[in-house]
Order: sequence, then C-alpha cells, then structure tokens
Amino acid sequence: MEYQSIKSVAQHTLTDMKAAMWAYPWDLLDEGVNTVADQLGAMGVTEINLATNYHSVQTFLPHNPERRTFFAHASSYFHPGEDYDDVAPIPNETMGDNDWLEQIVEQIQDTHLSLNSWTVGCHNSRLGMKRPDLTLESPYGDPLVFGLCPSNPAVQAYLRNLVADLDSRAPFERIELETFDYFYGTGFGWHHEKYHTRLGALGEFLFGLCFCDHCRSNAADAGIDVASARETCRTTIDAIADGNFDSERSVKEWLADHPMVADYIDVRTSTLTSVFRLLESAVTDAELGYYVGFFGVERSWMHGADLDALADFVDYYTVVAYESSRDTAVEQYQTATDLAGGASIHAGVLPGHPAVHDEETNSEIVRGLADAGAPRLSFYNYGLLPERNLTWIANALEPYSR
Repeated sequence: MEYQSIKSVAQHTLTDMKAAMWAYPWDLLDEGVNTVADQLGAMGVTEINLATNYHSVQTFLPHNPERRTFFAHASSYFHPGEDYDDVAPIPNETMGDNDWLEQIVEQIQDTHLSLNSWTVGCHNSRLGMKRPDLTLESPYGDPLVFGLCPSNPAVQAYLRNLVADLDSRAPFERIELETFDYFYGTGFGWHHEKYHTRLGALGEFLFGLCFCDHCRSNAADAGIDVASARETCRTTIDAIADGNFDSERSVKEWLADHPMVADYIDVRTSTLTSVFRLLESAVTDAELGYYVGFFGVERSWMHGADLDALADFVDYYTVVAYESSRDTAVEQYQTATDLAGGASIHAGVLPGHPAVHDEETNSEIVRGLADAGAPRLSFYNYGLLPERNLTWIANALEPYSR
C-alpha cells in the first residue's frame, strides 16, 4: 500500500504527547509487522495497542492486502498458559498451531514500536454460551450470555489469570482493560439484537442489572432485601414496556426514589473495586490502564466502576472520546478528569465513520485534547480506517513532533 502524503512526513518522536494505534493481529500479520511499523513511524505513532483477547467481531478492512473482511468468535489471539483454574480463554481457531501474539512480539522487537495489550475481559459471548452459569443474570433470571459477571469468583479468577498470563508472556509496556466490569448495553452486546420495545436508558439499565447467585448473595450479606429489589426492577421494566412508565426517566432520579435498588448497586461497585485490587496484584512489569466512557464517562458507575476508588489500582484511564467535535471530545476528557481520583487520563479518538468525516474536525479534536493536557492519544483503528484517514492522523500529529 502507498501513503504518499504520510511518507512525506519525517520519522517522528512525539515530544509533548504520545500517540498509539489500536490494531488487530491479522492486519499486522497480513501486511507485515515491519511494513506497518514503517507506516506508523511516518505518521508519528510510537505504540501499538494490540488486541490479545477480544469479543466476537466482523471487521471491514479497506487496505488489507489479503482480505476485505474478517470474522472472529470471542477468543484469544494467543495460546493460553496452564495457570488457569475453572475458566480459560479459548484460542482463535483461525490461528491453528500458530500463536499470533508470539509472532508479533518476535517481529516487533526490531522496530521503533512499543507493544501494549488491548484486553477484553467480561464481554465474551463464546464463554457465556459455553458457561451461562458465569454470566450476568437479568432480573427475570435470563442469562445475558455476552457478559461475564465480575461477582462470580470463577470470573474473578479468570480475569486475574488472564492479566497475569499476558503480563508474563510478552514485554508489554501497558496492559489496557476493556469491559472488566458489569458490562451491558444494547447495540454493543450481541449481533442482530432485536428490541422493538422502547426501554430507554432506565429500562435497559435495569434489565442489565445482574441478579446472579453471587450478586444476590453479596447484597444479602450487606443486609439488602434482594427479593424486593429484584421485584422492583421487574415491575418497572414491565411498566416501561407496557407504556405505563416514562422510558426517558432519569436513572439517577429513579434510584433516588428506590433506595433499596441503589444500595444493591453500591454492593456491586464495592465488588468491582476488590476485583481491580486483584488485577493490580497480577501485573508486575506493565502499566495498567482501564477504558472508560463507551456510553459516556459520566455513566461509568452504571457498569459498577467508581473511578475515584479504582484509581488506587490503575495507572491511568483511557476515556473513549469517539466524538464528532472538539468541544464534545474535550468535555468527555474533562469529565473523566473530574471523576478519576487523580489518575492520569489518556484519550481515544475515532478519526473516521461514524464519528469524524473530514480532516479538519479530526485535527481540531486532536488539538483540543492536547490543549486539555492529554499525555497520550490512541487512534481507532489501523486496519479499519481508510488510507485517507490515516493521513489525517499523520497531519494532526505533526505539530507535536520534532
């Protein structure tokens, strides 16, 4: 592939702000790790956030030399070690006997790029279908198979062992955590979701609130009437579905009127904080980061994440600022800063569809986040972006390079 306008930019070393690129292993291996490294170096990018354990996906790949699409079940892109208990990652079957992570680690050592692990935790429909006993459970008792529940001790062990395995097998500078929480949200959890009932933010949140055995036991130990809390959630969801309750009602306002459910939610927040304590103990060499803001950083608590409390166990947060204007991206960044308990805030940018459709907007977003103090930007995603959009990144980063 050719990047005429990118190749005109000299090899960069960022001075005031670091730049990373999210990437899938098949794009690096199809194109060649050294070739990708040369292209990213010309753009001013010095880090790769490599997908190592991931949810189910279909990708459209506009400049991949071998294919235009790739399908993958939820899987790991390495062959797991033996130090797992009841639950272990399932290797991607496309690899065969190969180990994509091992191949990339070997080849990337001779490049300028540092390597980070982009690691998906609880969003795993393959493990959920195989082991519904590990998943979130709706107030009605339905297993939500795309999301593993962090209250489950077997899931907690899996998450810790996964992070420890990754930390031991590759010289990662950073291990970045995605959906290591009570993940739930329509339009993101499952392929071909069918919702023809307007549940709104409140109904969706309550439907995704986990009432598995472990969540219920933890809440009962805290003195909460779990049966009443569960019935309150069911009654409200049913009323919304029947058109007898406002689907646009604020979640926080509703919780203020239903303190028992609010207390139930507080228990799982405490549980997730203890899970992150375990994750921190599993990492010896790499920095630990956590992605926040997929549905608005101000809603992180809805996934059980108290950013102030978790700041004791992570080195930084990456706020997902996939916005369409400088102002909204900076607003997400500043909100994360306000909530983050003093943790460093990095930012993620989507310089393409559906967020950004022109170069100037991308440059404005990059400038805005740089001016707001972001020490590092990650761009989504090398294999998914057209060559034109990669040029936008190069031009936006040029002012921050020697």
